[in-house]
Amino acid sequence: MQKGKQVNVLIVEDNLFIQMLYSELMSNWGYDFDMASNGIEAVEFAQKNNGKYDFCLMDVEMPKMNGIEATKIIRKTTTYFPIMAYTANKEYKKACFEAGMDDFALKPYLPDDLLSKINELLARRPE
Repeated sequence: MQKGKQVNVLIVEDNLFIQMLYSELMSNWGYDFDMASNGIEAVEFAQKNNGKYDFCLMDVEMPKMNGIEATKIIRKTTTYFPIMAYTANKEYKKACFEAGMDDFALKPYLPDDLLSKINELLARRPE
């Protein structure tokens, strides 16, 4: 990432409490972010804002459309940006990578570890 460039994150999470936690973390880290509550909203955000996002934190189990299906659509219809699965179910790991996700993390995840993982994935994003 260019020094001083604003980081834009797409957060996809259906749990209101976790949404509030992510909102606080992203604000504290100085990241701009959009929040989607399900896979359908994630696809809409990604397509409407094609090229905006530097990173996506994607829950897997959500109503309407899960994170795996959302990732498949995002990968086919938008400019590349890293997507990390964030779920409590390790059984989804293979499907997440097959869908095109770049990384996989099991809940719960400590904020400092999450920030390190985000920065690692941001470093992979093409300028």
